[in-house]
Amino acid sequence: MDVRVYNYLYVRVEYPVERGYRIEISPLPDWIYITISDNNNSKFLTVHSSLHINKEVVVGPEYSVNFSDKDIIKDLSGEVSSRFL
Repeated sequence: MDVRVYNYLYVRVEYPVERGYRIEISPLPDWIYITISDNNNSKFLTVHSSLHINKEVVVGPEYSVNFSDKDIIKDLSGEVSSRFL
């Protein structure tokens, strides 16, 4: 099993002057990080929080290995942010 560690999420930032938005990286606090694990033909995202007494929670569905880590983090950033931050 391959595990990769990330310490950021993606957030939508509005730019009213340009009448649009951008997806930008938002760093996570020191007490939380996320990992993406490959398990045969699927991937899943896990949140690790030392503030919540070293809690580990798998968030969202399992993804195909065809999805990039960036796409998985983009897809689940809102859920991670609302549940843990």
